[in-house]
Amino acid sequence: MALSGMTGPVVVAQAEPTPETNVNDDREIAVFLCTPSADGCHKRYATAKQRRDVETFLKSRPEVTEVRFVSRAAAYASFRQEFAGQKKVLASVRAKDMPESFRVRVSGENDRTERTWIVLSANRRPGVGLALDQGKSRVEAPFTPEISVYLCMKDSDEPACRHGRGKANKLAATAKEKKAIVAVIERIPGLESYVYEDQRTAYRNFVRTYADNKALVAAVEVSDMPESYRLSMRSKADMGTPRRRLARMPGVNRAVDQGCMFRAVRLLSEYGLQKPGSQKCG
Repeated sequence: MALSGMTGPVVVAQAEPTPETNVNDDREIAVFLCTPSADGCHKRYATAKQRRDVETFLKSRPEVTEVRFVSRAAAYASFRQEFAGQKKVLASVRAKDMPESFRVRVSGENDRTERTWIVLSANRRPGVGLALDQGKSRVEAPFTPEISVYLCMKDSDEPACRHGRGKANKLAATAKEKKAIVAVIERIPGLESYVYEDQRTAYRNFVRTYADNKALVAAVEVSDMPESYRLSMRSKADMGTPRRRLARMPGVNRAVDQGCMFRAVRLLSEYGLQKPGSQKCG
């Protein structure tokens, strides 16, 4: 379906949703210890006593079936192996930045209350930089490099949608703005294909993705979903330049490098790296 006032081969996205990849299929709880770069750690590593106290606390819980320690060296070796070939990612993390961690298995995998209590309690303990439930970390890894361009919605409070658009300020992206966006998209070097995703299609994909979170699905309506363009890029294509250009265009709320977002979530959930490098994803 072509939008009013637009030219070019714009197709409403009807493809199946991107396959999901769970960060950890074993649903472990990860408790990352402090490093100087971690938030709330006051630029200090966890002490030996703090590490022992955290381990004792975790092993004292009756619902905990296993507590496994992952050293800094082991975590860094795993990181280097997983991101081999991604020079920018490797260069952004030093061995000393990698936190030690405990990986915790809990009986009664469906008991969310117990798992949540352990995560909250661990996050309050001295020497812990971050504790999270990896079972709740759902990451969509695209088959090909992808840039998502989210359009402005009516009455948006985002600065990109409130200023610099003239009469269109705080309105949904206009037909004229969409036409200009498409013209830029079609000239991007390394572009393989792109699709337009309307609100109803976005909502169907959202419901399918979060089907196991009934409260979240119930709280979201079709009108809450933004329109977007999804750009599939060739391998090794420059993602940063087109993403930044599209992000500055009138009618665009933000443009996101989905591969970059996937890496950021993976680095946080599996390695506890809260601020790896300075790369902007969107």
